[in-house]
Amino acid sequence: MPAATAISRSAITAQNFSEGGPSQASTYTVMRRVTMDGTVDVENATQMALVLGAFGTPLSSLRATMVLTERMGMMRLRTVSATPVPNTESSVFDVTAKYDQLYTWNKATSLEKLQLPVEVDFDATPRSVLMYRSPSFTTQPSADLNTTTDIGGTKVDYAGKPIQALIPQMTVRVSMIFDCTNASSGTLVSVYDKINTLSGKWNSATFLHWGADQVYCESGSVSQIRDEYYRATFNLRWDLWYGCEQQPKTDIWGKPALDSSGSANTVTWKSLVRGSANLSNMFTLSSDSTVAAQIAKEGSFLTYP
Repeated sequence: MPAATAISRSAITAQNFSEGGPSQASTYTVMRRVTMDGTVDVENATQMALVLGAFGTPLSSLRATMVLTERMGMMRLRTVSATPVPNTESSVFDVTAKYDQLYTWNKATSLEKLQLPVEVDFDATPRSVLMYRSPSFTTQPSADLNTTTDIGGTKVDYAGKPIQALIPQMTVRVSMIFDCTNASSGTLVSVYDKINTLSGKWNSATFLHWGADQVYCESGSVSQIRDEYYRATFNLRWDLWYGCEQQPKTDIWGKPALDSSGSANTVTWKSLVRGSANLSNMFTLSSDSTVAAQIAKEGSFLTYP
């Protein structure tokens, strides 16, 4: 037989579809019996490319137009393997292709579509502070607060030496997988810009369970999972004292200035000025920002919208 130059016949002989949960990839495996127009030298890369090309090139989409409203709508070709059929002089092959996606199918009221996973972790670990005054304060702590007058409250220091106290604090980590081929998510450059814009900022509007100026973004990061999929992570913090510290005014020797009772005379609030931004903009990385924000808040898409 002459050397193969093209596929003369191709037919699907087996198929398998597996749909995973929120943390599992959905897969589609399909096998084709491919008949070539000649003999294939299995050690010839050019000829084998003809055989493997029965399913197109790696990372090609399963559907001609990728869509979020069909269960297999965002699948791409990940691997292709070919096995010569015995006694065919290497002219007939069983070619197996595996497609998958990290999108999962969501079904709820007014919602039937694919969505990339969103995950949220909470860690309520108190912060150790040096406390000169205990509640109730005349000047309550708040975002970006730096007072020049006494904050009030009960004096608890002894000769200007504060006590150590634990105040409630919560670390929140929001991470989401995004698809860099999805125009709504943007390129990696736009993701870096978003992390830079949100890092170090208070929430300027309602965000998840908090009102404005109650939680701030400490940092963000992005890492590749594989192929077109990346994970963006934002680390946030809620703090009872809004990140403030109590600072006593000092005398000429740098020690707390004392009142007649031997306590710090004047104590002020000091904090880092962070500014603010709409932290909900992080959800625009997802294919549907509204659904992503709802999952992050409720832990389930079943409450949508």
